[in-house]
Amino acid sequence: CSSRSWINNSARFAADAETMILKILMRFWKIFVSLKLAVSLLLSLAASTAVGTILESVYDTPTAQYWTYRSFWFRGILLLLGVNIFCVAMSRIPWKPRHTPFLMAHVGILMMLVGSALTDRYGLDGILKISEGETGGIVELPGDSVLTLQEGTVTKSVRIPWIPTGVNFKPISLKREGFTQDLEIDQYLSHAEPFIDFLANEQGTPAVHFRVSGGPMAISQDMWLWIGDPSWARIQAGPAIFALGTRAETRKGFPSLSIFPTSSGFRVEAVSSSGVKVVKPFSEKVEREVFDPGWKNIKITFLKWIPKAAILSTYKPSRVQSGMQAPPQAIHVVSRGPGGTGIWLGLGERAQMQDQGKSIEMGFLPDRLFLPFSLRLERFSIENYNGTSNPASYSSRVTVLDGIPRGQATISMNEPLHYHGITFYQASYEEAMPRPVTTILSVNRDPGRPLKYWGSILIVLGSIMLFAMKYISAARARKVAT
Repeated sequence: CSSRSWINNSARFAADAETMILKILMRFWKIFVSLKLAVSLLLSLAASTAVGTILESVYDTPTAQYWTYRSFWFRGILLLLGVNIFCVAMSRIPWKPRHTPFLMAHVGILMMLVGSALTDRYGLDGILKISEGETGGIVELPGDSVLTLQEGTVTKSVRIPWIPTGVNFKPISLKREGFTQDLEIDQYLSHAEPFIDFLANEQGTPAVHFRVSGGPMAISQDMWLWIGDPSWARIQAGPAIFALGTRAETRKGFPSLSIFPTSSGFRVEAVSSSGVKVVKPFSEKVEREVFDPGWKNIKITFLKWIPKAAILSTYKPSRVQSGMQAPPQAIHVVSRGPGGTGIWLGLGERAQMQDQGKSIEMGFLPDRLFLPFSLRLERFSIENYNGTSNPASYSSRVTVLDGIPRGQATISMNEPLHYHGITFYQASYEEAMPRPVTTILSVNRDPGRPLKYWGSILIVLGSIMLFAMKYISAARARKVAT
């Protein structure tokens, strides 16, 4: 009897559990097939798209993608909409001929959603730059970047997600990423501009900081001269030449200023456009001392003299933080070990860092994709408007290299190249004088495009069929009534 009672109780419990599960499932089913959910999702999708459009117009495309199109909540809206559309279509089973327009429209929406998901997951949208006579097959991808590190023969890379200005950056420990040294990316700037400074260093060479002010245009310009690099040892500002450690050679009739290090500081030799020479010594403790070179009301204020200096390159947030003119990212890598040092890297830069007796090669590069083939730019052509230097059109004649040359093709503004499912568009160019020119090709792969096209066609056909069936039904009703 006890065994029979236990079996009956178990069966009753299983039946109650099954009933409860069915009730829960039916409750969810009613939610997913409800018109209220569909309307709410469509309104949310419309509002999100409007926000993304505003962000893209006010800021730029990466910002709009970060906050809307590639956010988890936007993808959640699309997923719920797909589930809602599918459940509503299933709720009409058994389907009848009058359901055909309804099913076509719903299947079309589902195809568009699936196509968009394929594009987001497996699509490609990047830039390929090739100079005339050279071969290229590495596509730069927008957004995320990669930090590569080489210690001896070991090379590792760390992906750094792009984040817009104003979002807190969480430091990335490179040791947790598998690198042996205790390094960390502690700062990230989404749009950064370089800032150059000079610091005292026993291994360095002389550097001087001065300001040129006055003149007919009331100019005020700060400058650094440094012997450690030829590009810093001589500077031209307008017609004037400034040099440190060597004589500022210039053409007759142009002013020049030469600075020579001495045991107690430095000596300045200024020559005016009329050939008048002014010489004056300064001590190494110079600070805001004004020098008159005799150049038409121009004054030179010496701000700082460093007998032994080394250049320090850092980055700071750019004054332009959105749009096409905004500069790229920069990161700061710091060592958390004993006597740790730090180094700034702008996008595209490489540097060497000494840490605990080891030399580490670093490169901060855009995220890249290596194509299974490459293109060689044979010739870049520009056609200008008549009588002007403004380009009317431009094109690239390229050779496709896929193991062996596959023949030549021309990529123009209205004629892309399609190869192996990838489309190359003529986007822009970088001009060099006289040549070679670098072409900029937009590289696109959209595996979801066929589904999106067919989905759109089904939605249109379903809508037309729905209105046609309603018109035919109304005509029949009028005919019966008469």
